[in-house]
Amino acid sequence: MDKKILILKNDRVGDFFHSLRNIEHLRYHFSEHITDIYLSEINIRFASVLSQSNLNIIQVNYNLSFIEKFNLFLRLFRNNYEYVFILSPKNFYFFLPIVFRNTKFLGICVDNEKRKRPRIFLRKYLFKYEVNNRSKNVRKNPIYDMEKKLLENVIKPTKYQIPYNEKKYDVNGKPIDVLFHYKSEIFGEIEKNVKQFNELFLQLTRKFNIKIRVSTDLEFKISENNYIEILENNKNIQFLGPINADNLMKEVGCSDLIISPHGAITCIAAYYNKNIIDIFDRTITKNAYFEFRPYTRGKYQFIFKSLDIKQTFVKISNKINNLF
Repeated sequence: MDKKILILKNDRVGDFFHSLRNIEHLRYHFSEHITDIYLSEINIRFASVLSQSNLNIIQVNYNLSFIEKFNLFLRLFRNNYEYVFILSPKNFYFFLPIVFRNTKFLGICVDNEKRKRPRIFLRKYLFKYEVNNRSKNVRKNPIYDMEKKLLENVIKPTKYQIPYNEKKYDVNGKPIDVLFHYKSEIFGEIEKNVKQFNELFLQLTRKFNIKIRVSTDLEFKISENNYIEILENNKNIQFLGPINADNLMKEVGCSDLIISPHGAITCIAAYYNKNIIDIFDRTITKNAYFEFRPYTRGKYQFIFKSLDIKQTFVKISNKINNLF
């Protein structure tokens, strides 16, 4: 009978890329096992980044339906999994170890100020677990490190990492490729801020030897006149607009610096070890910042969005100065 492991990872895109290095290390260690992995309809768009060798991808909803829960029960009955890794801490998953006592379940548990997920009595049925404590607004380990520590209960710790060769800026050399991701929640309606965008992009391309590509979310709409107005026929500024998952990974992969509101883009960039300027909304808590800070071997910088869009752009320029 084939040896198997099961990874439960049906969450959002950023969460998936936070965990991707650990998932890859897990699959490398269990390379002779068949890996079944649950991915949500949200993050499955990026499944192509995974090696397909000995891998079965099961698409489910972000929140499992009754049928999907029943099918998961059947899957566990029919397959003799050596390990099940609960990397998306959904309540339902923590009831499974009560039934499947011969399977070793490892999971990330969550403690909030008001409740624990799962409750304490359910944790005793887990083979091993780590607790993500969100009850206090204090510095904590990022989710990447919590998962890494959990997996080290069954796999050897990672001793060596490939060093990241930071790209050196050369005013006369090949231009630095910059991917700037626009999001209206951070930057406001682009039609109202065309002048400010123009000033930022033109200032950067005049001051530095860089080329800027501007991507947007899929639902983004822009008129042709505003598109032309932002670019001003500048050969060093390219407007990509809405791009799908495969093209997004390609654009991130060929960039030297990513400037983006915090979210899926910065998490993807961290996976590819890019230099990042991460833009946070002012509502983020210290706890959430440390938990979801991306792990990159490039240079990581962050700013908080200002109420005035001009001030946000000034902060971005200052962070680029730190790089170049």
